[in-house]
Amino acid sequence: MAHRHDARSDISRRQVLKSLGAAAGSLAIAHGAPAGASAAVSGTRRVPCTVRVAAVSYAMPFHPHRQEGVNLQAMREMTAEVARERPDFVCYPEACACVGNGFEAGVASAPELEPYVAEVGKIAREFDTAIVAPFLEYKAGRVYNSVPIVDRQGNFVLAYHKNYPTIGEMELGITPGTEVPVAECDGVRVGAAVCFDANFDQVAVELERQRARLVFWPSMYWGGRLLEHWAQRYGFAMALAYNSECAIIDMNGDALIRQGADTYQVRQGRLPPWAVADIAMNRELYHLDENQKQIVAILEKYRPDVDVEISDPEGFFLLSSKRDDLPVEDVAAEFGLETLRDYLARSVKMRSERVKE
Repeated sequence: MAHRHDARSDISRRQVLKSLGAAAGSLAIAHGAPAGASAAVSGTRRVPCTVRVAAVSYAMPFHPHRQEGVNLQAMREMTAEVARERPDFVCYPEACACVGNGFEAGVASAPELEPYVAEVGKIAREFDTAIVAPFLEYKAGRVYNSVPIVDRQGNFVLAYHKNYPTIGEMELGITPGTEVPVAECDGVRVGAAVCFDANFDQVAVELERQRARLVFWPSMYWGGRLLEHWAQRYGFAMALAYNSECAIIDMNGDALIRQGADTYQVRQGRLPPWAVADIAMNRELYHLDENQKQIVAILEKYRPDVDVEISDPEGFFLLSSKRDDLPVEDVAAEFGLETLRDYLARSVKMRSERVKE
């Protein structure tokens, strides 16, 4: 089940996210970034402790965007419904804006990024939420399975191109992407992967290397334990958006909620066709080696403002801060903790040096 919604914490969370998003936009302008681009806020000491994420089980009707102009009225209408949940992020399923008549028709009518993102941005501003709006993107004669992310001010943040399309997709004209971008969106480091990508840990490794905290995974299947593994091993939360059922996966690999069009209570008309949950974000993953000896001292100094969640079988633990003015990285630096990714990278480096001896 989703966490109980607290109106007071909702106001505080959204205020923090808005201030960070506005600061990011100002910084982008000050440094001459392209119009609409979002940048990380350097030196900020406020980190959103939680974000509210909605993953929507929804198939949009087909529209030939390239031939007749981008039309996202159906997405706007669904977002208006989801906005009643007061989400910070809304994520839609894989290529949802283009494949109502199948991939082949979608490839033939795929729009370019700029006009498409401009329409998504209007919806984001209207409903005060960041939007992940997957589509098929036409670019320089090629078509990509694309996941653009737009912040709550309507600014373009990033676009991920599916690195590992299926054989069937490539036969229909989908070009594989080659990059895994991560960027700051309303105070949260976000990234994306798509459907079949879950079989290839290279994508997860890149997301981890760039310190992604929230990863969107629009898809055409459930993902199952693959997503649980990605979240727990690589230290980011995940939002799965699939037409049949959506899920929000916590950083410990647990599903906070699963809900969508094929969920029994949704089919009966008792629940809406989306999954929504509050996710702790001011959080980091560590290995127990060397770090565990500091746990008692951390809790003695900062309890109840921090939590330590230990996964003994895996040898990991999550350190979380409940204060947006106490970044978990500051606590880690104070007590000399080394993140799991840094510890493993150091291990690989030492191994490589020893093999050469």
